[in-house]
Amino acid sequence: MAINHIHGDTFDYVVTLPTSFANGYFSDWTVTSQVRTTRYQEFVASLSCTWDDPATTRDLKLFLLSTSTWPITECQMDIQFVRNSDGYTFSSNIETVNVVKDVTRPNGVV
Repeated sequence: MAINHIHGDTFDYVVTLPTSFANGYFSDWTVTSQVRTTRYQEFVASLSCTWDDPATTRDLKLFLLSTSTWPITECQMDIQFVRNSDGYTFSSNIETVNVVKDVTRPNGVV
């Protein structure tokens, strides 16, 4: 499923992990996420990854205050999980992020 994201807006999404993972399963894991352009895999941004409740590790917040430097193009993102105890690594599915122009512009700019 593609995410349409307005260029310049705050990127603020919550991903809920499946209940097949027990509460607290990811408490000793490092979680990272990046956005890259689809066509050339150029780096766009790293997203902040924080648990809504670190005890349950169920809802993961992906956040970046400003996307004003992001290109207006199709991008991709995933989430990588690394178990701190042994380095075991896996990634989520790749999601498409369509970065699109905004319609409303501040200060009456046409």
